[in-house]
Amino acid sequence: MARYLLIVKTRLTLSFLTLFFLISSTSCGSPEKPLENITQIAENCPGEAVPTQVSVNCYKHKAGNSTTAFAILKSPNARQAPILFLHGGPGGRSIMDRHIWLTPRSEMLNSHDLILIDQKGSGESEPSLDCWEVDEGLTENSISACKTRLSLEGINFSSYQVKEIAKDIIQLRISLGIKKWNLYGVSFGSRIALELLSIDEGAVDSVVLDSPLPGHVAAYDSLPPESEAAVNLALSNCQKISGCDLSLLSQENSYCSNTQNLLSECLSNLLTKLKRNPIMFSNDENIISVDDSAFAFALVSTLAHPDGKEAVPRGVMLALNGRMAEAMDTLLKANVTGYSKGDELSEGAQFSAECLDELPKNNPLIEEYSTPLASALSKREEVLQGICAIWTPGENLTKKYFPKSFETETLILSGLLDPITPASWSLKTEEILPNSILIQRENWTHAPSLNDACAKELVYKFFNGERWSVEKPPC
Repeated sequence: MARYLLIVKTRLTLSFLTLFFLISSTSCGSPEKPLENITQIAENCPGEAVPTQVSVNCYKHKAGNSTTAFAILKSPNARQAPILFLHGGPGGRSIMDRHIWLTPRSEMLNSHDLILIDQKGSGESEPSLDCWEVDEGLTENSISACKTRLSLEGINFSSYQVKEIAKDIIQLRISLGIKKWNLYGVSFGSRIALELLSIDEGAVDSVVLDSPLPGHVAAYDSLPPESEAAVNLALSNCQKISGCDLSLLSQENSYCSNTQNLLSECLSNLLTKLKRNPIMFSNDENIISVDDSAFAFALVSTLAHPDGKEAVPRGVMLALNGRMAEAMDTLLKANVTGYSKGDELSEGAQFSAECLDELPKNNPLIEEYSTPLASALSKREEVLQGICAIWTPGENLTKKYFPKSFETETLILSGLLDPITPASWSLKTEEILPNSILIQRENWTHAPSLNDACAKELVYKFFNGERWSVEKPPC
């Protein structure tokens, strides 16, 4: 198990991106005295300074034994209910990355205040469940060390489940005096948004769910074939990408019998050989071993990023030509640009939600798959089971989730290239939201509203009250 733990620190997550102060005069007004349990941070907001004409302030809200950090991006022209942004993860952050809304300034801030929160245990919220022990690699020892430290600090991991995160957010809404707001959940943030609908639907005007993760999907059971489909779709676009041409494969290539092979077939042959004989290479610091699961994880992690659509085919081509070190470098260097420096993930918050909310919905038996890529990707659930055996031993009994249906108007965005929250999950989400508009695009990968111009436009127009048919979207 340790071999797999070492390669999944940033790849185990379903991946996926907190709240702010608002508030326009139509929804809360300007209180004459400090609001209950809310303290403004005296110094500047943590993170990098960003140029903006929008008023930006950071606060902390105390609820019980925890404190939720949040920022308010206050529009000078707010005319409608504020928007609560719910980041992904589990264990992501929002406050440190607030500049993605400010440089350039999001159109949403033309008419809405934006509330960013760092969900319970994440980002600037306290206590932090960040596991600095695993920064050098996920191993049994590093995970156990973090668990021991946090347990000695009195942390109860069950209080960091989805429902508890949502309850804290409701207390924040009440403390701010907000009667109505809009929800904007990305990836894991969509799970929080759906939970808020479940227990606080009357306070929600409208919802945007980008790359949704509905609670009634057994995510890890369905991910291997769904992720494989996204990767294969990316590979099918190889001929459209500069430097990705099957005719460039060497004549002696043992993975492609001829240049008529589909790139996905060549990849299958490569993975089969990597499973038997991992490739070893060295970088500046370590000797690295790449087996089938390591390479498959790298493909999926990379494809989730906006630049992954081109990096994945290129990386596969390099690997097929025997240049594995260059292939892994190409894949692992692909990243979302523009985020603040620092630790982007609170591993303890991630483990708690994954082990107590997600894993129990999945079949404990790891399914065997006929294709090499799906088989390699099934190791993700095996890795999670190993982590949870350390983090929450004896607490991962199988549970059933019975979905509710909500009448709230909702926009759902989904990409066919998304290997993290596959497009089929958006269809499952649509089933419980009869008043929803579902937009799926072949060129979108994970979290399109954070990087694609059209997806951003759809979100802005939806929150501004525009509605359209699925056949005739604005862009």
